[in-house]
Parts: sequence; C-alpha cells; structure tokens
Amino acid sequence: MVEAHLYGKLRRFAEERDARSDSIVCVPWRAGDTVGAIVGRIGIPRDELGSNLFLNGRYATLESPVADGDRLGLFPEDMQLLYKWYFAPSSGSAAPNLSTDDLAPGSGTSQSVSKEAET
Repeated sequence: MVEAHLYGKLRRFAEERDARSDSIVCVPWRAGDTVGAIVGRIGIPRDELGSNLFLNGRYATLESPVADGDRLGLFPEDMQLLYKWYFAPSSGSAAPNLSTDDLAPGSGTSQSVSKEAET
C-alpha cells in the first residue's frame, strides 16, 4: 500500500477534504510503480499537479520508483516551494538533505540567498 497525502486543491481526490485533517488516499502498490502511476490511479490530472512531489519526505519526480509502504506528498501547481531552486530534480528520486549548516544564523534562509541579498 502507498499512502498519498494530498494538499491544497488536490484534497478533493480524498474522502477527507477538511484542511484541518489529513487528506490521505491509500493506493495498492504494484510492481514497477512510479509516482506518476500512483498519481494516475488516484485520478489527479497532470496539469493540476505541481512540481513539488515528495517520496518519503524527499523531492521526487513522476518517474521516481515507488515501493510498498512508501508515503507520497502531492501538492497542486498553485502551491510551489519558495526554495524550489534548491530541490532541482536529479536522475534519482531524492534531493540533498537540508541541515542547519545550510541556513544563515537566525534568518531561516539559505546562505546563498542571504549572500545574494547583500549584493
């Protein structure tokens, strides 16, 4: 089983649509499944899906392989990350881990963002 957690206007594809509750769709896993296959079985149109796709808390693409027991986080196209540039898709399903070393002290922003803002 794959748990797909839906956010924003994608909540309408789940039974529980209240923003104060989790909107989760459980999809039976099949060998060879990808994020895109799960999205398709839920019935989410690709043009409504944003590029913020997460597999077990890590950035993913529609081509990322999915395993039994995985958790997806799916966001609509109108809910994009502010730091989307940091999570540039790679050939794998995961992006680098963020750590507190990546943040400017007390700002909650990336060191490179802070440096760019100073120039």
